[in-house]
Amino acid sequence: MRTGHEPPERDPEARARQVAQAWESLLQIRRLVQTDHPDLPAPWEQAQPVRAVALAVEAFGVPLCAVDGDVVVESGAAVETENRGGVRVLWRYRRGHRAVDAGEADLAAAAELLGQAGWDALLYRAGPRRFLLAEPGRP
Repeated sequence: MRTGHEPPERDPEARARQVAQAWESLLQIRRLVQTDHPDLPAPWEQAQPVRAVALAVEAFGVPLCAVDGDVVVESGAAVETENRGGVRVLWRYRRGHRAVDAGEADLAAAAELLGQAGWDALLYRAGPRRFLLAEPGRP
């Protein structure tokens, strides 16, 4: 599972197909295990929130960051564990490509898409840094 901390994808078209299939399978799991709230994250997603959020972000077309060692080679979202129990989504840029708004517009778009995927995501501003904190939506 990609989270935005890996090298660039070698076959983006194949990856897009895999992500679409994984997302459809996850939606089917939601419908089967929680018939009352199929629009919210399933138990598997809640147990592995970093992987689930990364899949949701990628399934909705948000590009994930790609790195070569410590160097960002493709700008995009990076998903990681948050100390307070949620998931943190950062927007990382290639050198020389940082947005004037510190990624706020890209993160706001990702937050909206996560909401459509059943996650609650709030934008935080910490000095010059911007990030989302995401957690499973509630009924």
